[in-house]
Amino acid sequence: MSDSSICSATFKLNNGEQFPAVGLGTWQGRVGSNDEKALESSIVHALQSGYRLIDTAQRYGVEETVGRAIRNSGVPRSDIVVVTKFWGEWHHNPEEALQKSLDNLSLEYVDVFLMHWPWATTPAPDARPLRKDESPTIVETWKKMEKLVGPKCRAIGVSNFTQKTLEELLANTSVVPAINQVELHAFNPNHKLAAYCQAKGIHVMSWSTMGGSNAGQISQILTHDLFTDIAAKHGCSAGVVSLSWVVQRGITVIPKSSSKKRIEDNISLVTLTDEEMDQINEAHNTIQRYRIADGIKSLQVEMDGKPTLQGWSKVDFGWEDEEGNWLT
Repeated sequence: MSDSSICSATFKLNNGEQFPAVGLGTWQGRVGSNDEKALESSIVHALQSGYRLIDTAQRYGVEETVGRAIRNSGVPRSDIVVVTKFWGEWHHNPEEALQKSLDNLSLEYVDVFLMHWPWATTPAPDARPLRKDESPTIVETWKKMEKLVGPKCRAIGVSNFTQKTLEELLANTSVVPAINQVELHAFNPNHKLAAYCQAKGIHVMSWSTMGGSNAGQISQILTHDLFTDIAAKHGCSAGVVSLSWVVQRGITVIPKSSSKKRIEDNISLVTLTDEEMDQINEAHNTIQRYRIADGIKSLQVEMDGKPTLQGWSKVDFGWEDEEGNWLT
């Protein structure tokens, strides 16, 4: 028998607004395909099943679908938290990026607008990756974002930032990000980064909580004895164990699924024991450790004969030190 229950918990953002602990992610929905219809159906079902947070991004190419699903759900817009993100080609003009998202979504406002990655590129269609110190820098872009907070944008935040990039931002700007959305799962738990963000009043969101799209990685997160044994004790899936572990750390999760059953399961969390939390906290040491972002081929760019992620090295990001030691 399952001891799960619908998770209606919220966390308080630094602007005073309540933010759901569980939302629906929309990454990998592809416009113009059957995935688009499946995504719209998934969003409608999620909202009708109790979800009140939808996470999307311009880069996903599905903002129009997201907006249509919200309107067709029957749930009042005022009850739904909408998060979207803008890509590096808009770092020079986040105001225009915001309006683009609002137009795509056909919404009057978004609840949180995120800088998707710290890197910038030149404007489209060229979109050439810029190095870390080239303009617009994260500080220059953030200062423009600060002016967006108002009727069209309730809060601003960042995504894929580390303590290093956040420290640079906080030292040179006046508005503390409401959110930092990062890769976070049992094999990349971001213990140091999460603690740093929480100490600074920055709420953490987790993407790829179940370990990413690589088949081998999924089998470890969802089939390893550590997770399946805990799941059996609670009468739930290993995926729900992973989501519950993150939410118990005070972090929001945004799993994506096209299965109505899994959508319902993913918001029905369990309460893990201290021992179970400790075991999962150590999984990156006892089982394996990896960073999904390292394997996203579309982000890999060679600059000056060296591999980078869109012009930034792992040291630039603050993921690793010069010796390759993980810092997060």
